[in-house]
Amino acid sequence: MNFGSKIMLKLREFFKKYYKILILIAIILCIIFSVNRSFKKPQKEEKISNSNNISSPVVDTTKEVPTEYKEPINNLIKSFMEYCNNKEYENGYNLLSSDFKKRYISSLSKFKVYVDTVFKSKKIYNVQNYSNTNGIYVYSITIMDDILASGSTNGYNSVEDKFVITKENGELKLALNGYCGYKEINLNSQDKYMEMRIIKKDIKYNSETYTIEFKNKTNNYIILADNTEKNEIILRTSDSSIQCNMTNANLIILPNETVEKQITFNKYFDDGKEDESLILNAIRILPEYSGKEENATKEKKKAIKLYSLTIDLKQDKQ
Repeated sequence: MNFGSKIMLKLREFFKKYYKILILIAIILCIIFSVNRSFKKPQKEEKISNSNNISSPVVDTTKEVPTEYKEPINNLIKSFMEYCNNKEYENGYNLLSSDFKKRYISSLSKFKVYVDTVFKSKKIYNVQNYSNTNGIYVYSITIMDDILASGSTNGYNSVEDKFVITKENGELKLALNGYCGYKEINLNSQDKYMEMRIIKKDIKYNSETYTIEFKNKTNNYIILADNTEKNEIILRTSDSSIQCNMTNANLIILPNETVEKQITFNKYFDDGKEDESLILNAIRILPEYSGKEENATKEKKKAIKLYSLTIDLKQDKQ
């Protein structure tokens, strides 16, 4: 028997003896190869893009943005974002409504602070129409880091906002932070102890803030809210009552003081509920007031007067 024949015989004996093990090893190698190949397969790149379907409102789908405003509003938001990204401060500032600028960003330098704070790096955004009521169009905006531009892999930093679009002198203008406008009120009310003038109401998408001038006609302290009583100030609407949003309330009128105060309520702009009355539910006329919760009961016992007062907010419609 020659050398080649001996080798073939040995191989045949080897495979006959170990073929089951060899088959198992082959199966395992095939599995490893298949899994490894799937991991090496190029993954489809996931891109974040701006939403194109932005005109269908989230809150009430029956109140869609009018056709003639869809593209102009889309372009307005796009232009504003591009100006902010490119630090074109003046161009971006000019897109804001005059009312919003007057009340919140009264100068270009203040707008620069906003841009430099929110747009520290290039941003992308998602936009969705949120609510449309009486020619006021509210859009929900998510402003995010552009990781493709920055190269960062540390995740997304995002800012949520409500952009409000209105028409001003024939042009569409934009307001930030859900600002929907304001209403002059000028309602007067008074009693033996104080005079009140409700000056105006500032309206955001999710809140209303009343500005009220109080005049203390006495030498005593007038306590309207300090978080020591329940339901100290209430806004009554056509079908509900809303407690004022004053977690750290400090609505105190000093002796003989005339002062303006702001009272905020969590109320949605598009809820359809009419403001009917403002209720000062726990007025305390006190000769002494320390501002300390532990003294509240003792000071209340010395009160000149404890009472409530309801102000009709519908007077201006009569």
